[in-house]
Amino acid sequence: MLLPMDNSSNIALSTAIESCKYHPYYLAGDTIWRIGSLLCFLLGIPGHIMIILIMCNSRCRRQPICLYFATIGFFEMFYLIIVFWLWCASFSLVPDPRDVLTCGIYYSLTAGSSNVSTLLLAAASIDRLLIVVYPSLYSTFVTRKKAILKIIVIILFVCILVVQYYFSYYFSYSYYMCEYYSYAHLSHGQMWPLIRLALLAFIPCLIICVCSLVILKNRYYRRPSTTSETTGTRHMRTASLLLVIYSIYYTLSVMPLSILQFFHPYFFNDNTTRQASEINCVKFSQWKLLMKFCMLLMAINYSNKFFVHYLVSMQFRRYVMNIFKKATFIAERNNTRSRSIEGSSGV
Repeated sequence: MLLPMDNSSNIALSTAIESCKYHPYYLAGDTIWRIGSLLCFLLGIPGHIMIILIMCNSRCRRQPICLYFATIGFFEMFYLIIVFWLWCASFSLVPDPRDVLTCGIYYSLTAGSSNVSTLLLAAASIDRLLIVVYPSLYSTFVTRKKAILKIIVIILFVCILVVQYYFSYYFSYSYYMCEYYSYAHLSHGQMWPLIRLALLAFIPCLIICVCSLVILKNRYYRRPSTTSETTGTRHMRTASLLLVIYSIYYTLSVMPLSILQFFHPYFFNDNTTRQASEINCVKFSQWKLLMKFCMLLMAINYSNKFFVHYLVSMQFRRYVMNIFKKATFIAERNNTRSRSIEGSSGV
């Protein structure tokens, strides 16, 4: 379906875009986004708060791996907050974040938080590999100070890379979406998707998967000598297998958004429709659907991190159970006190 577009009139363009919003692809994307993003926020935020609290307690924060996961939890929670902001904006409850923050800041925050999360998970996977494969030597390479240094370097590295968003994007009120400036067509439209896919998605995900496979192989070929060790080994094998499955799932949820950027010219640089002064509603609606689907994949990935930690780590499960036991005990104690006070006042 092609709709006429008058380039000299923003009103005509806005009317054409409004008509495209009734396309089945656009409506499907809106429906999926409004349901999925809210569920991701409601599940993800409490889970990440729990992860950060556990990873930052007096015992866990001494372990380098826990520092990675606490930082990852913070950035992924930030991503989910932006997702919730977009959800509210889809119902016109609040202004669109791309309009309030500008597109440059918006993309720097969303892309930056996801990139930091991926790189930190890759760094944590390498440290975990050293701990498992070289148990007698890992303390030399895996320390708390080195983990903090890696976290700082990764955050600074991503900040330097994503600052270009601020100079490349602007908010198009006609399309009601972010577009990059004409002078950034080569750098952002062609070069940056390749850099982002290779450096911030493919290589980190490859590291995560390889480290998980090596750990699984190490656990599988370790021979227990006692019954207690056999029980522990079985748990470690199960946890390692879950890590491999999660690594593959993580890769499949992170890569699509980076791959989709390669096809931006296909959806928006249609020379035929540009010369004919038309908007291709099919391509426009498909782009909206794919963007929302890819962002939702990442949001789903980030929202279930609590369950991944709970399934993989026995120590994490103990901390969670202790928190719930303490909360239940405090609630019961408060109820007992209130009852005793009521009884004494009644006497």
